[in-house]
Amino acid sequence: MPLAESIKLKEQIINQYKHAYKILTDEHDLSLNNPIINQTLYSLVNNLGQFFEHELEDEILSDREIGKIRSDMLRRLETAETLMEFHYAEKFIQDTPNINNLKKFIYWDNYERLVDIELKKLFAIIEGQRLSSIAFVGAGPLPLSTILLQQQTGKPVICLDIHTEAYDVGKKLIDQYGLQHSLTYVLADGASYHYDGCDLVWIASLVPNKEQVVQRIYETNPNAIVAIRSVDGIYQLLYEPVDATVFQNVVCEEIGRTKANSSIINSTIFYRFQDV
Repeated sequence: MPLAESIKLKEQIINQYKHAYKILTDEHDLSLNNPIINQTLYSLVNNLGQFFEHELEDEILSDREIGKIRSDMLRRLETAETLMEFHYAEKFIQDTPNINNLKKFIYWDNYERLVDIELKKLFAIIEGQRLSSIAFVGAGPLPLSTILLQQQTGKPVICLDIHTEAYDVGKKLIDQYGLQHSLTYVLADGASYHYDGCDLVWIASLVPNKEQVVQRIYETNPNAIVAIRSVDGIYQLLYEPVDATVFQNVVCEEIGRTKANSSIINSTIFYRFQDV
């Protein structure tokens, strides 16, 4: 790619990120009720996807102006994502309970592809080892990942969330759609839950206390496999990547990871505790 074109593309994505940050800072309503937020975030996510594994990724991520706003931007993006999940969850609760309704979620295809890739990697890792139960930390008000995991594995999933409102809405959705026999909502901090019986524990990308959750899994079920959703490359402008070096009190061995692409934001890292 010619140097002039590279510089132009780099400036475009940096300016778009700064513009999105300004909008998320200026707007009081970060929910889907605000069309400005809808368009801004959809355009940003779409354009970042086109930059995944681009030669300019590192230059963009290390840009001084990006560095100044990234931390606060991630916080605002988390708020917007949470509000989006509540919006759709409440909409689905009001609809006639039909599992196909969930496919109306704007990012349903992304979730479906992500879980499919995750499970293919998992089954390659465990090589026929039987699963009994799955726990998902940070299930939120719209538990699409847990629904897809349960459907594709046939195993019960425990949906953990520390926030009362997310728990209430998520549980209501599960109950209304008749999924309560295979999906169980629990109001709890993943760092205090007892994981005995869960041989696979998923940790959502927005869970803030991953270190403490991993420590608790180790204390209560050191034989469990842990799957943590992370991000690589340009997607670090949307989420904080997992830093395994913070797992200071446990020794984790990375046993596999999935790879993001232009349409799937998350990469997922699979861990096993070494001293079991």
